[in-house]
Amino acid sequence: MPVKKKISPKTLKLIDEALAAIVDQWYLSVSDYYVTAEKKAENPDIQVPEELKRFHDALGHRIKFYKGDLDFTYGLALDSTDEQSLLEASVNNKVPNFNYPELVRRLSVHYETTKQKPIEGFKKLKKVANCQVFSLPDDLQSNLVVEQREGKADIVRLSFEIEEQYLDELTSDPPAFMEIIHQYCVAPLRRLYAEVYRSNKRK
Repeated sequence: MPVKKKISPKTLKLIDEALAAIVDQWYLSVSDYYVTAEKKAENPDIQVPEELKRFHDALGHRIKFYKGDLDFTYGLALDSTDEQSLLEASVNNKVPNFNYPELVRRLSVHYETTKQKPIEGFKKLKKVANCQVFSLPDDLQSNLVVEQREGKADIVRLSFEIEEQYLDELTSDPPAFMEIIHQYCVAPLRRLYAEVYRSNKRK
């Protein structure tokens, strides 16, 4: 079995910048609908707590929603060792008895149908499949980790192994690379978690 080439620090930095940009873009796209630090700074009369926050630190890049029934934090992080580099998408969960098996089932169905589809946005890589850039095990259950914390929200973590082969080409176009990450690694977890969350709340 061939030894995988380690991803260079320069390329890892470009990937991390893409993750930060996804959170920033998400924050800016919805900030009109929430009380933010920027709005409170502009208008001292706003006394309610912030309803939307973003964080960029050693833990990664996160966006927190706190308004009415919404109380979520979605995260993106990069974890790299000599053996592998992982892109982790996460969401916290405060719903008691959340149906995690159903979330795994829906994610498994989604990725089974999309992993072999070609990535979009790169003319020279038209035949490269999603799973050749961000890979998941066949048994998704083994890669979807639920960290249960006493007195705190659970954290659901889905990790994609980053394949090195096409990264130079992909990171040369940051907006297109960012869109691939968003569409393949972020949006499905966000959408399917929300679907299962709503079905739990109706019970």
